[in-house]
Amino acid sequence: MLDKRFKTLVILSETLSYTKTAKQLFVTQPAVSQQINSLENELNLTLVSKDNNKIHLTKAGNVLADYAKKTFLESTKLIESLQKEKNLHQLKMGCTLSLSTTLLPKFINQLTDDFKITTTEINNTKHVLTKIREGKIDFGLIEGNFNKNEFDSILIKYEPFICVANPKLKFDNPTSIEDLFDQNILIRELGSGSREILENWLAIQNFQINDFQNISEISSPITIIQLLKQNLGISFMYKSLVEQELDNEILQQIHIKSFNIDHPINLVFLKNSYFTDIYQQLVNL
Repeated sequence: MLDKRFKTLVILSETLSYTKTAKQLFVTQPAVSQQINSLENELNLTLVSKDNNKIHLTKAGNVLADYAKKTFLESTKLIESLQKEKNLHQLKMGCTLSLSTTLLPKFINQLTDDFKITTTEINNTKHVLTKIREGKIDFGLIEGNFNKNEFDSILIKYEPFICVANPKLKFDNPTSIEDLFDQNILIRELGSGSREILENWLAIQNFQINDFQNISEISSPITIIQLLKQNLGISFMYKSLVEQELDNEILQQIHIKSFNIDHPINLVFLKNSYFTDIYQQLVNL
């Protein structure tokens, strides 16, 4: 367990204020300064610097604060599980919007009585990763990219990522991405894993989202699917989201030259988590 000085450093890294840190800890401002100075002297490191009456953490300070925060989150979770054994498998999870209607129901349905999972966050990839980082949730089902220096993951499956449109639209098979630029593209918001996948592919082809003449940014995959049915544009999404519509020919897949993406779906959690074995059990169910 880390002593209280590390907790002080974590809060200071968030507030960047000795006064606000002291207020949160219910101590005096000199007490906060004393704790930080004591930690710096013990470690022989400069953790906090001052510039024009504003403080900021040094590189060493930020690294240590991030490590301390993760350690506190993991230790709190571990102590709770030890205090009451039944809580060992009571976990809070998040899920991206694209997976919430496809993978999430199947994932929850296959859980045994040994696991009690509460889904507390359904949002885009960036939001779910933030909640894991803050300790608000234990893990997330994510299709977007993430920092592998900060998070660990367990692969669940690979998912086809495709271009979708109403069957009334006619294109060559396969068509080129340039032939789609005059279409209205229905795209997820910034922070969405689906949008990031498309943007990364376009960048490799030396294109960008703004090459589409008409862009409609919509946060809900369900709304996007309804608009596609009304022939109001094209979109890019996971095939499982529209599997039924494709089978019933309500929507069509547009085949694009050099566009062949099977993207990994991962269960993501904090790096070097004590509970990695439990997360592995969830994936193996």
